[in-house]
Amino acid sequence: MEEKFKNLSEILGKNGKVEENPKSVKKKEELFFHELMAHLCQIEAVGAVLSQLGFTVEKYDNPFSKSLEMLLIKQYGEMKTAIILWWVFDSITPEGEIYPLIDEDQKSHIIKTPTQLYKFLKRYDGK
Repeated sequence: MEEKFKNLSEILGKNGKVEENPKSVKKKEELFFHELMAHLCQIEAVGAVLSQLGFTVEKYDNPFSKSLEMLLIKQYGEMKTAIILWWVFDSITPEGEIYPLIDEDQKSHIIKTPTQLYKFLKRYDGK
């Protein structure tokens, strides 16, 4: 017996509209953010190894870093980008401790994971 599948437009009609569930959109955004943070942290790790081997890579003068910063600003805005770049490249002390992030209310935040960073950044949505 051969099954015949209907096209979605046949079921909904010409004026039918399909929209993605908002929860699904938010989940995709968070997954994208986590993947991006993983890649940025890998860049930081490689830079640290190169630095220990005597190679100096100026992250702020590097055209690749500048390109990444520009893309981050386009995606997240200047404030969130500054926080992201600080977290990835400057939030860990030479001793391996984590510097606190002080918000505009002078409250201290220790952000250890990309999930914590993502949740912290959500407070700046729409600003």
